[in-house]
Amino acid sequence: MAPSLILVPLVFIQIFLGSVSAISPPKTDTLKPGQQLRDWEQLISARKVFTLGFFTPTESSTFSLGSAGLRYIGIWSQHGLSNPVWVGNPTESVFDSSGSLSIDTNGVLKITSANASPITVVRPHLSLAGNVSATLLDSGNFVIRETGRGGGPGRVLWQSFDHPGSILLPGMKIGFNLKTKKEVSITSWTSNKVPTPGAFRLGLDPSGANQLLVWRHGEIYWSSGKLSNNGSSQLNLELSSSYIDYEFTFHSDKHMKYFSYSVKKTNGSVFSSWLLDTLGQITVTNSLESKTSIRGSSESSGPCRTDSKNSSAICIAEKPTACRKGSEYFEPRRGFMMDNAYYGVGLSSGISDCHGSCWRNCSCVAFERSSGGRCQYWGKGSTFVPYDTFNVNLELIVYVLDSAK
Repeated sequence: MAPSLILVPLVFIQIFLGSVSAISPPKTDTLKPGQQLRDWEQLISARKVFTLGFFTPTESSTFSLGSAGLRYIGIWSQHGLSNPVWVGNPTESVFDSSGSLSIDTNGVLKITSANASPITVVRPHLSLAGNVSATLLDSGNFVIRETGRGGGPGRVLWQSFDHPGSILLPGMKIGFNLKTKKEVSITSWTSNKVPTPGAFRLGLDPSGANQLLVWRHGEIYWSSGKLSNNGSSQLNLELSSSYIDYEFTFHSDKHMKYFSYSVKKTNGSVFSSWLLDTLGQITVTNSLESKTSIRGSSESSGPCRTDSKNSSAICIAEKPTACRKGSEYFEPRRGFMMDNAYYGVGLSSGISDCHGSCWRNCSCVAFERSSGGRCQYWGKGSTFVPYDTFNVNLELIVYVLDSAK
């Protein structure tokens, strides 16, 4: 299916600073054995492009640096990204601000915190021959490597680019290691607040065709179409950001088959990223900073087409069923449903999972996803009551079928 493009506003990171220690750590891009990166401290890449530190995801597609909420170690950009580009502990959060990151002489990266077991973030499988360190590069890659002769960079033991999260950056490679049979792909979060692997995955077509696919729980959800018959080509995504020139590369040899992209040199500093969001959309974000101005844009590509009359409706492409033609939609409403409620069986579902289950059930007319990740549904005969009726200010959102009253 050919990609459809939806122009959306560029989302800038909202950073809410918590209390900061009176003693600030020296600004550095490297963590060495014997050092600790505490909750309020950060690694900053050499040219101040990326930052590594503790953060808390929020429901509004932004993240907080403040100390409240579940804490994760991650990498984020200073160029208006709403998601961290990498999360080191997506399945094991720190419950307070007592966490600290450290690396030992074996290259093991771990988080320790008060009254909790250590969380292993990285355990390299290569044998060591010397000192090690972990460095945040300006590319957004976090690299654990040995110290070479003379104190310079040595052999790479592990890198975050081989373990991506929901964002593809220039220089990352997604594809297959033909020797180890390992696949590298981009995976959506479960929700904006939960960075565990979600329903969607972006990767290289395993059939050998030079195209990208998005899978939804293992089923093909979107295809880019064939992109190239040789090793390198230009791909025209019809981006409005015509001032940025991309180069897309497909590489194949006896060891690896992968896709990557880069941004050609321009008159200014360019930042680009691809985000696979919780609804399976690929959002391409670009910003160009020159001596006189900063320009930015964000566009989405995927099988879902937003109806301009219902732009607030949840945008997930579903297959037609006996009772759904495919044109129906669920729109978010502030309020609650009365009568005929029931719960799903999953305890860690994303919004797309709730949507899919309700879509396949002909009697389902509304759903919501609780903060704990459980889906609640309402059947025919239930009634929607807006919060405005009671003049209260609550933020619970219910997704109601367009034909439901």
